[in-house]
Amino acid sequence: MDAGVAAVLGAAVGVVGTTLAAAVAGIAAQRQTRAEHRQWRRQLRRDAYAAFTAKADEAQRLLKNIDRELIRPGNDLDAIRAETDRLREILDGSLAEAQAIVEIEGPEELAHAAEELARSLSACVADIQAHTIGRSSGTPVTQSESQQIRRYTDHMSAKRGQFVDRARKAIDV
Repeated sequence: MDAGVAAVLGAAVGVVGTTLAAAVAGIAAQRQTRAEHRQWRRQLRRDAYAAFTAKADEAQRLLKNIDRELIRPGNDLDAIRAETDRLREILDGSLAEAQAIVEIEGPEELAHAAEELARSLSACVADIQAHTIGRSSGTPVTQSESQQIRRYTDHMSAKRGQFVDRARKAIDV
């Protein structure tokens, strides 16, 4: 083989090798980009789920405080009504905003679970408001009324647990 043919073959092998190396590098870069995008989306979802859960927990703490005050003899219904109004503001404000972000980030199963939890919280607040209308301070709610409120709070706690379980599964994909 003369030197000219060897040079041409060497150049051809070099071009093919360089092309293959570039293709492999391009594929690796695409995979890296996709992995980074998936990680970014997972982080957005995690933040959305955590924010919604934190707001739901804040609402749950207020509900438990209201429930304790309602059953106490000598309760202050004006303070309870003020706390219930504050709770309603959370539900209609920051919790609703956090829920909207969960709905946007998805998946749909999590958006539905967030909606169920928010509805459960709202139903509990409506029940408390119904039990305090027309009642004077110092009069505790009856045992059956207290049990009804507790059923709402237990239901809400179950919905929170379902949301958190689904959120964990959604993040782990």
